Amino acid sequence: MKHFLVFMFIVFISFSSFAQNYDIILKTTGEEMEGSVKAIDDDAIEFVYKNETIEYKVKKADIVKITFGSGRIEFFNKLPSAKSSGQNNLESHHNKVAVLPFAYIKDESNGSKAISERIQAETFSFFNKHNSGLKYQDPKTTNALLIKAGVNNNNIQGYTMGEIANILEVEYVIQGTVSVQKTTQSVFSNSTSKTTKNNDKLHIDKHGKLIGNIFSDGKRKTTTSSSSTAIQNYATSMMMNIYNDRGDNIFSQNHTAFWNTQDAYKITLKYLAKRTPFYKK
Repeated sequence: MKHFLVFMFIVFISFSSFAQNYDIILKTTGEEMEGSVKAIDDDAIEFVYKNETIEYKVKKADIVKITFGSGRIEFFNKLPSAKSSGQNNLESHHNKVAVLPFAYIKDESNGSKAISERIQAETFSFFNKHNSGLKYQDPKTTNALLIKAGVNNNNIQGYTMGEIANILEVEYVIQGTVSVQKTTQSVFSNSTSKTTKNNDKLHIDKHGKLIGNIFSDGKRKTTTSSSSTAIQNYATSMMMNIYNDRGDNIFSQNHTAFWNTQDAYKITLKYLAKRTPFYKK
């Protein structure tokens, strides 16, 4: 029994180590260091490589960014420009983000392409406004590069997000799905009242003629008319994902809108975007 418990403890430790999400430091040279950030000082980072115990200090001046195991990203410096093609590729690739057209599903069917691209543009605009040091690719450029590469809604499932990122020459790709379903209808009643004076009371005019209705009392009368309006309600949910150029999913969250209007995705978009590591107030 004792040996069995020891064995299970070793398995548990091994599994925990395997399942750990490591921190990744990207240096200005393009080198990536994978392990655990132990502390951040004024001028340096205390770092331990994965599966090792020796602690190193890395100068902040040599670091572009740290992608923490939690998905949070902290930026320090930009990559230096260089004439070598390899460095230029690194400079043009890192810290860039592309927003894909969002999949738009309405009543369990593929929705309008125009709405899909509208959500893409609104997502780009929101992230670009609350930029955390990244460079966002214009949606028109993104869509043009996808068309040139032969990627469309029918075959995009055959590509990994890492491949899509490399096609777009960006480090990160934001991808999402908006689902809108009809639910109940809200019926609102409206009534209007109109008051008129009855001029048909029996009387004699100036010519001595008898005019009017013998049964009329000449009092004011009110008539009421009513109408009803039905408003369609919708249930809206959004899934937002962020992938890096290695195909890793660094953020994934789903949210159902509280509001029941057809454009409730706009509020849901802001809700999810604020919870990503890319958002800055």
